[in-house]
Amino acid sequence: MALLSRVSVLLALIGRQGAAEELTAESAADRAVQASYDVAAARSTERAAQAGVDQASDAFLPRIGVSATYTRLSDFTPSPLFPFGIVATNAPAGTVSPPSVSTGPVSIAPILDMYSLDATLTVPITDYFLRLPRGLEAAKRGRDAADLDTVLVEARARLAGKIAFYEWIRASAYVDAAKQSVTEQAAHLTEVTSQVNQANASRADALRVESAVAGAEATLAEANAQRATAEVRLRTLLHLRDSEPLTTRDAVSAALEPVLQSQSASRDDAYRTRAELRELDAAASAAREEASAARATYVPTVGAFATAVYANPNTRYFPLEPAWHATWAAGVALTWSPTDIPGARARAAESDARSNAFVARRDALRDAIMVEVAQFFEAVRAADERVAATDKQLESATEAYRITRSLFANARATTSNVLDAETEVARARLAWVNARIDARVARAQLDHAAGRDQSAARH
Repeated sequence: MALLSRVSVLLALIGRQGAAEELTAESAADRAVQASYDVAAARSTERAAQAGVDQASDAFLPRIGVSATYTRLSDFTPSPLFPFGIVATNAPAGTVSPPSVSTGPVSIAPILDMYSLDATLTVPITDYFLRLPRGLEAAKRGRDAADLDTVLVEARARLAGKIAFYEWIRASAYVDAAKQSVTEQAAHLTEVTSQVNQANASRADALRVESAVAGAEATLAEANAQRATAEVRLRTLLHLRDSEPLTTRDAVSAALEPVLQSQSASRDDAYRTRAELRELDAAASAAREEASAARATYVPTVGAFATAVYANPNTRYFPLEPAWHATWAAGVALTWSPTDIPGARARAAESDARSNAFVARRDALRDAIMVEVAQFFEAVRAADERVAATDKQLESATEAYRITRSLFANARATTSNVLDAETEVARARLAWVNARIDARVARAQLDHAAGRDQSAARH
C-alpha cells in the first residue's frame, strides 16, 4: 500500500508538471518582467544605489583608527650626555678631603625593541553641517532615480510581454483563417469538378479554382511560418522552454475593455505617474546636492581629534625606559587648502550644468508625453471604429459568400463570382483579426503612455 501511495503521488506530480499553463496578457506581462535581463540589470543598479546611500550615511560616523606596531632598532654606541666626567664620593658630608671617584663620560643605553598600541578618534565637525548632509541627500536622490528607473524598465518589459502575446494570438488567428480558406476553396473545387463532370462548367473554371486552392495553401504555409516566428519570439521573451506548451483561452473575439478616461485625464495621469519624469527630477536634485557638497570645500574644515598611546618605551617619558606607559592627547584642528577651491568650483559648475540638463530633458519629455498620449488615445478610438466596421464587413462578406455558393449550386452564379466572394470573405476575416488585435495593442500602449502600468512606482 505504501508503494502504491508513493507511485500515485509521483504520477500526480508528473501530471501537474506536464499540465499546460493558460497564458493571458497579464501573465505574459508578469513573466516578461521576471525573465527580462534589463530588469535584472536595473535592480542590480538599484541595489548599488542603496549601497551608495549606506556609504554616505556611514560617513557621519567618527573616524576611529587603531594600530599596533613593533620596531627593532639597530644597535649603536651612544654619545655621552656631557663632554666631561662627573666626580662623586660616598663619604658623609663634612668629611675633610673625602675620597672621590670619577664616573667618566655619562650616556644612556639605547632601547632596541619598541612596542606601541595607538588609538585615534577624529570628528569632522564642520563636515556634519556643510558637506556630509548634502552628500547623503545626493545619494538618496540618486537611489530614488535608480528605483524609478527600475519601475520604468519593468513597465517596458510588461508592455513588450503583452504585445508579444497579442502578436502570437494574431498569428494563430491568421492560421485559423487560412485553414478556413483552404477548406472553403477545396469544397468549391469539389463542386466545380462535379459541374465539369456534368458538363455544366468548363475545364478553365476547374483550373481557376485549383489555382485558388494552391494560393490558399501557400497563404496557410506563410501563416504557419509567421505563427512559428511569433511563438519563438514569445518563448524567448518569457524564457519558456520548448517543452512547455503554449495555450490560451484569450480568443480574438473576446470583448474589449472600454476606455473610461478622457485624453486630458490620461495626460494628467501620465504627468503624475510616469517614472521617467520623476526619475529626471530625482537626478536633477541629486546633481544640485552634489554641487552644494562641492562648494563646502570653499570654507576651512574644523575637526576634533583625540589619541591614546600605550607604548614600551613611551617617548613622552624621559629618559626612555623599557616599560609600558599610557598617554593621551586631544585637540581641535582647523585645515584649509585654498588650492582645492578652483577644482571644487569646477565640480560645482559641472553638477549645476547636469542639473539644468536633467530639468530640460524633463520638460522635453513632458511635451513628448503629451503627443504620445494623444497618439495612442486616437489609436484606440480609431481601432474601436475599425472593430465596429470589420464586424459589419465580416458579417456582410460571410453572408454574401453563403448566398453566392447557394446561387452557384443552382447554376445562377459563376465560378468567378464564388472566387470573388471567397477572396472578399478571406480579406474580411484578416481585417477583423487585425482590428481586434490592434485595439488590444493600442490599449496596452495607451496604459503605458498614461503611466497606468507604473502605478506601483516606489517613492
